[in-house]
Amino acid sequence: MAKVGINFDLCDNTQNCAAVCPENVFVIVDSRTTVAHAGECTLCAKCLECCPEGAIELDF
Repeated sequence: MAKVGINFDLCDNTQNCAAVCPENVFVIVDSRTTVAHAGECTLCAKCLECCPEGAIELDF
């Protein structure tokens, strides 16, 4: 199972990851981006590439 996470200490909540994820791994809950479907992650790294804060963590 692919693992994706968000380092909330770095996250400025730009929501870029949710916008670019083709598998809809991320959702917005109470105005915060969160990982809802980590098992759906295909490790395409689009979220990693678009995060200006470097808050996305992928377990390759």
